[in-house]
Amino acid sequence: MSLSRKRVLVDKPVTEDVPISSKRQVFKYKNIAKLYSATLGKPHINIPRKPTGIIIGRSSTCDVKITGDDVSSKHCQLTLTANENQREYLYIIDLSSNGLYINDEKLGKGPPGVLLRSGDKIAFAKTGGSYIIRYTEDIVSKEQSKTYKKTFFEDYILGNQLGSGHYAVVKEARDRSTGDIVAVKIFHPNKQATNRSTEEAKLQQEMNLLISINHPNIVKFISHYIEPINQHSVTTYLVLEKMNSGELFQRIINKSKLRQNETKSIFRQLLSGLQYLHENNIIHRDIKPENILLDITPRTNPQQKQTGPWDENEYDVRVKIADFGLAKFIGELKFTNTLCGTPAYVAPEVLTNDRTYTTKVDMWSTGVLLYVCLCGFPPFSDELAPPSMRDQILNGAYAFYSPYWDDIGDVVLDLISNLLVVDANERFDVKQAVEHYWFIEQDTVESSSDTTDSLVLSSEPSQIKRIAVRSNTQPLSLRDKYVSEINFGTETDRSSIL
Repeated sequence: MSLSRKRVLVDKPVTEDVPISSKRQVFKYKNIAKLYSATLGKPHINIPRKPTGIIIGRSSTCDVKITGDDVSSKHCQLTLTANENQREYLYIIDLSSNGLYINDEKLGKGPPGVLLRSGDKIAFAKTGGSYIIRYTEDIVSKEQSKTYKKTFFEDYILGNQLGSGHYAVVKEARDRSTGDIVAVKIFHPNKQATNRSTEEAKLQQEMNLLISINHPNIVKFISHYIEPINQHSVTTYLVLEKMNSGELFQRIINKSKLRQNETKSIFRQLLSGLQYLHENNIIHRDIKPENILLDITPRTNPQQKQTGPWDENEYDVRVKIADFGLAKFIGELKFTNTLCGTPAYVAPEVLTNDRTYTTKVDMWSTGVLLYVCLCGFPPFSDELAPPSMRDQILNGAYAFYSPYWDDIGDVVLDLISNLLVVDANERFDVKQAVEHYWFIEQDTVESSSDTTDSLVLSSEPSQIKRIAVRSNTQPLSLRDKYVSEINFGTETDRSSIL
């Protein structure tokens, strides 16, 4: 009897293509991925390619053993899965008592877990260490890197949350290669579609257009990523230029209303950006003060000459339009329904679910915004009922109430009256708005409403008639409404904060 033992080769790495079927070839590796330690003193960890799954934890029976006072005996499970291109990935499920964190967010115990992508950060409770995962297939040569598409977390490090809303959260992020700070809009998960590759190609085509947009009054699109988060859903990361001076909304809240010359300078920039979008056949569809961002350069000394009629401590105020083209990322129907939920700035044709609306919807919203800036409250609201706010919009029922409009010249009322026209065919387009006399006249002319007597205005006299507020009607200013919402804890989430 021979005492020699038969040698069994287990998980021998294969260094050449292994034909699996006539349609594809894959590489088989002993290790499918590697966890690179981001914690001082913790070694890197190899993840074996084990079809039955990999258990990571403190127990000696685990496939991968890690240490830490709050690490569970079985902390998590990794399972192999393949996408539509037969690319293998790992799904991770939390089995622990003290938490598993993916990209600094607690995963939550039990299924469904999430899919891990190269660059994802994994933290095992508080003491188990933090790691960055990298798939073996993604460790590419310089030549291969020219065509290799990195994941979001390979390119960026997420930071603090800046805002949240109905369909996305906004976070700060740092570019790993340049150190630049950007804003990232992270959309809530969508179910994976069967024709996902077709949808991604269409989205990429739209994204290429948005990235090509370059205008000083428009927030710049930088990139986007579509990442799977589990077996059933994906999310989109939209990378944008970050603005550091807040929204026009907050400026109105702080001041109650804006000065006429200040408003004119802001709207020159706003209309310039909007004209650029419309010339590129892009409809914004959500013009409101929350989506107009400001980049303010402080004044360093009193002798420094300002670029416009800004506040005493401001040298320059740059206006930038944000959140244009978002229907491409969250879906046309969902986007329109969200707008209809808060219709103060929405054009009548949107409320009637007319899918054939044009760039004129932006001009209506611009008229509402101009009204708000000058008096501090919107032309259409529940506080002005009856009729209801919806009916006010559908019928174009608004007025320039005294005493709020007493010191504002008829020439700007004429512009508003030509923007808030229910019939979109009769409403001003952006070119007509830009060329309106209000933007041509000298700022000194507008200081008195009597100076417009000699002007030929485009509106009928009845359209710009000033009326006294009814005894039972009291407009609620943007500021008062905001304070009320804060006091009662009903402040509306807003995801446009960049």
